[in-house]
Amino acid sequence: MNPSATSSMQMVVHARLPSNARSPRNRHRAQQLVWQWVASKWPRLMPSAAEIEAPHIERALPGQALLVSTSGNGTKWSLSVAHSERNGKRTWTTQTSVTDTGRTDLVALQTACSDVGGTPLVVAPPKVLGAWVEALDLDDGGVPVIGNPRMVSQRAQLDSFCAHVLSGLRTLPVIALTNKARTHHYGVDPHGLAEAVRGLAHVACLSPEMAAAMPGLLGRGTKVVQGAARIFAPGFGRVERTDDHPLVRDPREPGVDAGADPGAFRRLLCRQVCQMSVQSSA
Repeated sequence: MNPSATSSMQMVVHARLPSNARSPRNRHRAQQLVWQWVASKWPRLMPSAAEIEAPHIERALPGQALLVSTSGNGTKWSLSVAHSERNGKRTWTTQTSVTDTGRTDLVALQTACSDVGGTPLVVAPPKVLGAWVEALDLDDGGVPVIGNPRMVSQRAQLDSFCAHVLSGLRTLPVIALTNKARTHHYGVDPHGLAEAVRGLAHVACLSPEMAAAMPGLLGRGTKVVQGAARIFAPGFGRVERTDDHPLVRDPREPGVDAGADPGAFRRLLCRQVCQMSVQSSA
C-alpha cells in the first residue's frame, strides 16, 4: 500500500485554498490539525512525539500506511495516508499538504479511491478540511471561507452575493438556497449543508424577494426556487450553459416524508460539490 500512489485510483475530493495568516505558526497549526485527524482515525499510525517533527516518516500496518515528507528548502510539508475498508473492497488515499508560497500559506487536500464500481460510493470531505476552515483564515478570491451559510435578505447583500458569483477569482462553487415565504424551510438545513461542504463550497440563503431579483442581475436561467439548490460553478458568467449552474432538486418522490431521512438531500448536494471539486482540478 503506497499512500502517495493515486494514478490508478479515482479522485473523489480536491481542495486547494490559501490562508491569509501566513506565518510559521500558522503552518505549524495546519500541520497539527492534520496530525489530530490522523490520531482520531488511525491512532496506531501515529509516530512518537520525538519522531513527529522528522522531515521524513514512513509507517505501515496491515491495511494502513502513512508517508510524511518535507521539501529540501522547508517550504512544503505533506502527509499522505492510505487505508483499506474493513471488507477489503476499496482502498482510500488522502494526501494533504501545507506550503509557504511566499505570499500565503497554501493548504491542499485530495482523496482518491480504488474500485469505485460495484457498491455505491459514500463520498464526504475528510474532517481535516473542516478543521482547517475553522482555524486558518482561508480565503477564496477575497471572500472568507466559512462553515456557515451567508444570509442575503437586503439589496446590498444581494449585490455582494452576485459580485462574488461573477468573480473570476472565485475557485469554489456557490450554493444558493431560498426559503418559502413566512417560513424558514429551504428544503435542506442550510447550517448542516454549510458545515458538510465547508472548504469545498459557499452556501447562501436568499430571501424570497432577493431570489426573485437575482435573475435580473445574473441572467436568465439562474432562478432559485424553494426546495432546490442552484449551484454556481467557478468561472460562471452571465451567459452560460445551464449545466454550469445546475438547479438540483431533491430526487425523492413528491410527498415523501423528509423527516424519514432529513440528511438525504444534503448528502446529494455534498456529493455533487465533491464531484465539482475534482472537475475544477483537472
